[in-house]
Amino acid sequence: MKLLLRGYQPNTRRCYMSKCCAFFINCGKYNRAPLPASVATIIGYILHELGRGQLAPPSLSKYLSAVASVHRLVGHADANKDKVFQLSIFGFRSHALERASGELALQRKPLPADYILRVCELGLATPNAHLRFQRAGLVLGYVLSNRPGAAVCMRRCDVAFTKHGMKQRIVDFKMALGTGRERLTFTVPTGVEPGKPDRVARLVRLVIAQLDANGRHRTAMLFADPTLPAPARQFWLAARVTNKWLQRLMALLPLPAPLGGRYQGHSLRSDAGSEAYAIGLPVAMVTEMIGHASVGTNLRSYIKTRWRTSAASWVVFGRYAPLHLRLSWRIAPPRASSWICPHL
Repeated sequence: MKLLLRGYQPNTRRCYMSKCCAFFINCGKYNRAPLPASVATIIGYILHELGRGQLAPPSLSKYLSAVASVHRLVGHADANKDKVFQLSIFGFRSHALERASGELALQRKPLPADYILRVCELGLATPNAHLRFQRAGLVLGYVLSNRPGAAVCMRRCDVAFTKHGMKQRIVDFKMALGTGRERLTFTVPTGVEPGKPDRVARLVRLVIAQLDANGRHRTAMLFADPTLPAPARQFWLAARVTNKWLQRLMALLPLPAPLGGRYQGHSLRSDAGSEAYAIGLPVAMVTEMIGHASVGTNLRSYIKTRWRTSAASWVVFGRYAPLHLRLSWRIAPPRASSWICPHL
């Protein structure tokens, strides 16, 4: 049992346990068997939550997912796959929407590549070193296309410039926690357009040069507050700090959210997938960049397949494109009339 428990990160275990406890308590209250739970038992729990009115549909799905995981772990069939169960979930969503008077929750929207280039310019121009570090962290997280914590928790010794670009060792994250797996080596190509400045690489180089000039220890966090004492800069930053960085940035560099949407730290990753896909990068390559094992997960949650390419898309992600795609872009770039505003 200890071996199995160690297969989950502590935060994941606590999350699953709290959700399963809520289900088990409900089963005990109505004298229902929780394991294996019948379809009638699970629907009864859904009705209970519907009457309580405290869970949004996405939250209910997480609770039921935890229950399903426990069933699979002990070898029981997953009742969540039953057709009647699926219909009850749709009914729960319908009731929740009616209770909200038709108002939908704001959705996380991708952050446009054009905005990232503006962030680069701001980072290069600001005299505030701490703000420059935050800007560089957001930009690097964007071009890495990985989980926000991957860029946030990068050490000085994890970044090196080679003739092929910025070579980095990335912390593998899941559920906002380091998994403890081997660090992944990832190269961000730089200078792929001769004669054109690479603002992304320039900003990261500037931050690293400032750190080296100040004698920053090689194991210190790359984007930690430079005003902190040296020992404090050795600690990992919280993975969700990118959300705070982004909100602080938007106070200085406003970006109106599209209808029904909002921008969060994870918007960096979502737009990275959409922008890379829009310029023609193969979906398997985008999936690898984002760090998913499943192409389906990418297409369902991260890639907006109708996202149109733009000049900014190519400036940021054209660096990853095969040579024939870059050549075709130089020969016949898309007309301005074919672009759509990503905020619409």
